[in-house]
Amino acid sequence: MPYPQITEYQEAVQHPLQAFVDPELKQGTVAENNLGLPLVMSGGFALTYAVTTPRRKCAVRCFHREIPEIQRKYDAISKVLRALASGYFVDFDFQQSGINIRQKVFPIVRMDWVEGDTLGVWLDKHFDDPRALERTRADFVDIARLLAKKAIAHGDIQNGNVMVTSGDVRLIDYDGMFVPGMRPGNGSETGHKHFQHPERRAADFGPAMDRFSFIALDLSLKALIADKTLYPEFREGGETIVFKANDFADPPNSKIFQRLLKMPKLKDQAQNFAAVCGAPLAAIPTLDEFLAGRNMPVAQRPVAASPTPVAKPRLAYIPAFPVVDALNFSAAMQYIGDRVELVGRIVEITRGARKRGKAPAKHYVFINFGSWRGNVVKISIWSEGLAKLKEQPSNAWVGRWVSVTGLIDVPVENKRQRYKHLSITVQEEGQIQEIDEAEAGFRLASIASAPPPQARSAPRVDRTAAATPPATGRGSRKRAASGTRRAGRKHAAQTAAAAASTQPATAPSGQPTSARIPRWAQVLAMLAVVAMLVSLLLVT
Repeated sequence: MPYPQITEYQEAVQHPLQAFVDPELKQGTVAENNLGLPLVMSGGFALTYAVTTPRRKCAVRCFHREIPEIQRKYDAISKVLRALASGYFVDFDFQQSGINIRQKVFPIVRMDWVEGDTLGVWLDKHFDDPRALERTRADFVDIARLLAKKAIAHGDIQNGNVMVTSGDVRLIDYDGMFVPGMRPGNGSETGHKHFQHPERRAADFGPAMDRFSFIALDLSLKALIADKTLYPEFREGGETIVFKANDFADPPNSKIFQRLLKMPKLKDQAQNFAAVCGAPLAAIPTLDEFLAGRNMPVAQRPVAASPTPVAKPRLAYIPAFPVVDALNFSAAMQYIGDRVELVGRIVEITRGARKRGKAPAKHYVFINFGSWRGNVVKISIWSEGLAKLKEQPSNAWVGRWVSVTGLIDVPVENKRQRYKHLSITVQEEGQIQEIDEAEAGFRLASIASAPPPQARSAPRVDRTAAATPPATGRGSRKRAASGTRRAGRKHAAQTAAAAASTQPATAPSGQPTSARIPRWAQVLAMLAVVAMLVSLLLVT
């Protein structure tokens, strides 16, 4: 049975009373953006929504890809983590029958909401604070020791799966976790490439699969403590700390390895880590062994600091997420609901504001990679996202090449104005990274060798030609039965209203004037032409 996709979840969660099976979630409200549409976050196999109930705030994970034996896995994980009773983890409840979609029920995970920042956002604020960095590094050392002792592995240690709350580290997203009792080698994911060994595969599922990630984290944080200027240079839009997948695949030609090799305090560990990158996964030491310099694999390609940079051929770009050309609308359509890296050149900046009820108007910005008058991919930045940007979008951005990481939202189509838009919503500054044209070409070139997107049911497109927002709130059974249909209309109408508010109300001069002539007048004109042609034929 195919799992629901983002369009169906977006429609359903707008009506918690009908969508959720859990009595507590039925009474909840889902966090929304400026337009009153559900805010969604992507995390591997699931879409995550923030739901506030009368009792608490929860993170609800709705799966859009199948995880084999998901109930058995989560039951095992829950049993082990509750017995462990560690503050490094978050309480959760797996519900096999959690949400109603298409008159069927699908699983969800309800997790306690963790107030704080993801590691990437926290680093943006504290990369120049050595004491805070050292405390966080110590937490990771403790976590690595705890998991190794208990034969547990998280499976995807990375910036987005680590929360920092009042300086304390907590791990979230347990879809790929290994606990005792599970069969090694039966994995479903391979983790974030900027934190994983180049040879990591799903078949490496087991208690040792976090070793490489913990070593990379530890050395990265030590590097920032030693030189805070490394973070702004190597953070890769907040997707990593200092290392990227290309560095792991080719340490001798890595810029960050060269920088670390020139630091006396980190030189030896940088050389050892380069050896770990080139070794088989089975040879990766524990973090404690790495820190002590024990059980180090023999370097297959020794690295040494180069006095002068030497131009060498680059490996193909290894992205953390699929790379999408911002000018290729049809390719972007294949990744709706997925997290991608969008690369393109900005051609338009449009601004707008939307007022809901008596609340003050909220501003937003659309950053377009093509003309809005057609099929276009864009960036949407709502008021919350704008508040987090150090540099506000302006016409000075036009012409810039950027890399944007985020989830591709549900498409919006307006037949009257003849456009269809796909967008990535920017909620954090780190999602947008300015790059030069050569770097853009380097990243886009990787598309040719990328695997095709995973097969899934075709996404439904929101059509806005005649859509009108429905009344919200809980009502009668009759209203509940039509809730999903009306939710889709609400999504379409509200999103179209925002798009239309920043676009011309009439057809531009470059379009045929017939677009502004009433339909009846066009029909009469056509009949007149036909009559004239018939009369000419009769005369001849």
